[in-house]
Amino acid sequence: MDGLEKNDATGASFAYRAEGGAPWHRLGKAMNGYQNADAMLEAAFANYEVTLNPVFVQSPEGELVPIEGQFATARTNPHTGEYQALGTVRGRYTVVQNSEALERALAVVGASSGDAVIDTAGVLFDGRRFFASIDLGTLVIDPGGAADKIGRFLLVQTSHDGSVPLTYANTDVRAVCNNTVTLGIRTAQRVFKAKHTPNVENRMEEAVQVLNLSTEWAKEFQKMANEMLSIPMSAGRFDRVIDSVMPDSEADTEKKRANRDDAVAFIKGIYAGPKNVGKVGENGWAAWNAIVEYYDHFRPAKTEEERALTSMDDSSWVTRKKLLAQEKVLSLA
Repeated sequence: MDGLEKNDATGASFAYRAEGGAPWHRLGKAMNGYQNADAMLEAAFANYEVTLNPVFVQSPEGELVPIEGQFATARTNPHTGEYQALGTVRGRYTVVQNSEALERALAVVGASSGDAVIDTAGVLFDGRRFFASIDLGTLVIDPGGAADKIGRFLLVQTSHDGSVPLTYANTDVRAVCNNTVTLGIRTAQRVFKAKHTPNVENRMEEAVQVLNLSTEWAKEFQKMANEMLSIPMSAGRFDRVIDSVMPDSEADTEKKRANRDDAVAFIKGIYAGPKNVGKVGENGWAAWNAIVEYYDHFRPAKTEEERALTSMDDSSWVTRKKLLAQEKVLSLA
């Protein structure tokens, strides 16, 4: 079940919005219609409270001696009623309850206005981690034509054993298990992380700025995408867009020229593929998506993590390349 906590009631400590469809593992409790945070947490068996407890060592004489700066996290298991240790953490560690992580996420995206709903919630690794997925609504590009749909979720993850920080990620991946949580964060457009320390509360305002998940952003992005769809993209035009992003003059050695040629051929292959020209036709939207997909997922990098982090950094050279491609495509209108 890929990390999901097992239980006899629903198969796994997991709940999902029925309108979003059943997950691949077919486990958990289906919830009909809009559900508030309390209802989803209860249905997912994630409404437990985590406590922070001192850690002791027993001396040869039987005396309990506290270990300075070390604490144990624990919960009452909602299935068995037993008090269960979750992990050991250091002194500055601050517990963030599952309910707090979810409520903060809803506050980040302004869910009170009805623009977002809780889609999934679940417990991983016997209570040590919690995750949720908030549906921000699907963007439909060219609704009367290609109807290219882009799912938008805010993925929430936190741990109670110090293994991962409080994490919010803007992604198109629906979280239903540990693998999808990992994939969603790895491929996210933007990620916000806060360590479980006393200043975690103060960083929530920063999260709003980092994630940029407002409804206004979605409207502006949709407007830009539809404008790109209206721009015809001939082979010559696409070459000019690529040349603006990766100028031939930069390839000043035979090896660099060969690498550039390989990259250009790869981008053109993505452009001509079923997700771009095969779906929306030969236009600026397909061209821009091909370039973005190359830089986000296929450009040379030392590690997958380095590639993902650079792509998510608003100030990185990769982001500048993608913005340059956007500007060039729009200039052809």
